[in-house]
Amino acid sequence: MNGTHRAAGLVCALLVAGCSFADPGTAGGTPRPGAACAALGVLARDKTPTAYELVVVIDRSASMRDTESGDVPDWYTAIFGGRGVAQADGSISFGAAEKALIPFLPTPAVVKVGALDGGRRIDWRGTPVYLPRMTGGQAGRKEFAGNTGACLRHLLEEATRSPAATEGTNVMAAFQIGARLSGAARRTLVVATDGLSTTGCADLRATAMRDLAHADRVVRSCTAQQAVPELTGWEVRLPWVGGVGAGHPEPQEPHLEWLRHLWTGLCAEATGAASGCTVGSETPPAAAEGTHPAPQGAHDVAITFRNVEQAPSAVQVERLPGDLLFATGSDALSPEGRERLASFAARVIPKAPEWLEVVGHTDDRGDAAYNARLSMKRAESVRRVLTEAGVTGIRVMGLGENRPECPGTTEEDRKCNRRVEIKYKVRG
Repeated sequence: MNGTHRAAGLVCALLVAGCSFADPGTAGGTPRPGAACAALGVLARDKTPTAYELVVVIDRSASMRDTESGDVPDWYTAIFGGRGVAQADGSISFGAAEKALIPFLPTPAVVKVGALDGGRRIDWRGTPVYLPRMTGGQAGRKEFAGNTGACLRHLLEEATRSPAATEGTNVMAAFQIGARLSGAARRTLVVATDGLSTTGCADLRATAMRDLAHADRVVRSCTAQQAVPELTGWEVRLPWVGGVGAGHPEPQEPHLEWLRHLWTGLCAEATGAASGCTVGSETPPAAAEGTHPAPQGAHDVAITFRNVEQAPSAVQVERLPGDLLFATGSDALSPEGRERLASFAARVIPKAPEWLEVVGHTDDRGDAAYNARLSMKRAESVRRVLTEAGVTGIRVMGLGENRPECPGTTEEDRKCNRRVEIKYKVRG
């Protein structure tokens, strides 16, 4: 192509108008994915104010894949539909309005695609796709719409098929979409995930998923940890909550109701209103025909769906040796004790316990009243450290020498009785 044609091609791309020479982004009328994204990349130079901003985040964790074949869902078809088609009003349709989640894109618009796993950040695929207002002749509009569909399919397939880099799933990371790309009046975040978060503040591994009040406590816990990003002005859509890949344990309807309640609550906390959130339990799409299994990458963390008729969980007890936490006669926590409590807090906070109680105990040496005061002071010291770590609603008791665990009077018995117990109950 000579210099004149290259210049004409640039002007054509910027104006989204028809051209008489062959476009390198098409072959036999079908846009080639890489070339289609490259052709749209030229349009990023157009500074037309954007009317619509769309962010799509794909869960690439193992729970979204077929356990036997390794097949991954065809998210492009589920979200957009088919090939991009130019419309008279300047929008782009994708040929499946009755089934697709986002069957039309207005222009001007900007679209950003990313993938998530158990890590703390989204893995963005390529650069944002900027779409200026569609104008020009029929041929140019057709080419522009075709390139848009081909590029978005390419980016979504890359996100879906990229191997998970980190074990588990951190669905809350999907809300970390970063700075706004434009001054668009409309903003939509689509998260293609089963909602089974197993890392981050909404860890569901120790949750039975049956008590809606527990889901509310998880939301409050995430908020207290400042782990819920601000998404004011966004429409957030999670249509496939609970929809695991073939071969994985499947949730029952009570579990699905619990998951929808949880993610509606977290979404409402982020957006400021439940009306900005659409959370459903639709069946995930099948794999596209002719695709090959995707590399799995890091393993996922198994979620167990407990029988909904199972009795609520019993009280759990964390026993901490007094000699590990305190020096003789002291209520000042040792460095080793602080480290042990910090580790416990990190484990218990995501469980959003219904209640938590710290109970101090001493051995039988010394005055009973002194032992009662010392055990209470030690319980208070533990409470302060756990509160600093983010645990809330802690009760404390000091029982002194009144509840020995080992009834003898040997040094080993007394060492056994010098302890702090942290009791808590998790329902859900």
